[in-house]
Amino acid sequence: MGLAQQFGHPSGFLGAVVGRGMAKGNAELSRWVAQQASAHHDSGVERVAELGPGPGVGLEALLAQFPEAQVWGIDVSSVMLAQSRKRNRLAVSAGRLTLLEGGVSALRAGAPADIVMANHVLYFWRDPVAEMAQIRSLLGPRGLLAIGYQLKQNMPAMAQRRFPPAGHQLYDTDDEVTKLATTAGFGSVKQIVKGSADAPEGRVMLATV
Repeated sequence: MGLAQQFGHPSGFLGAVVGRGMAKGNAELSRWVAQQASAHHDSGVERVAELGPGPGVGLEALLAQFPEAQVWGIDVSSVMLAQSRKRNRLAVSAGRLTLLEGGVSALRAGAPADIVMANHVLYFWRDPVAEMAQIRSLLGPRGLLAIGYQLKQNMPAMAQRRFPPAGHQLYDTDDEVTKLATTAGFGSVKQIVKGSADAPEGRVMLATV
């Protein structure tokens, strides 16, 4: 499996290495998106999930941001779930965190969710409108979808070069991502940039039912 595919579905030794790299390179965005989700949701959050948690930094942040909530981590990669489990073993042992192997449909285990977070996952969805529509159907009445991502021009050169040939979708503008959510049926969409507009450290799309 090539390097670009490893980012979408980490496996084996190389997948484990990629996961450790994600833990360093994506940690700040994961924590920031969790903070934004907390700041933009009403009180009473009881059920939270992260799609594609990778090495589990985002799950760690969600557990801290929502100390009373039940949390689910859902990933297509068993290698990433193992890293998430290791990082958050106390929460798993306490029964606060449930880790499941699978895609968006596995969210049914935590439905209706109050918040669903997905960081650097958008690029790997073959049909992002369908995936977002499915997420929307599994959210509660005031449910929030928080998608952390980066635009193509702000991504590392390796990703810009290798992701598209591997079938991964990159985006040039926030409007492209917003349109995916509105087409999927979300009623309100907000975009927030992390850092300066000239050199953004990342973005989050907050979409509500």
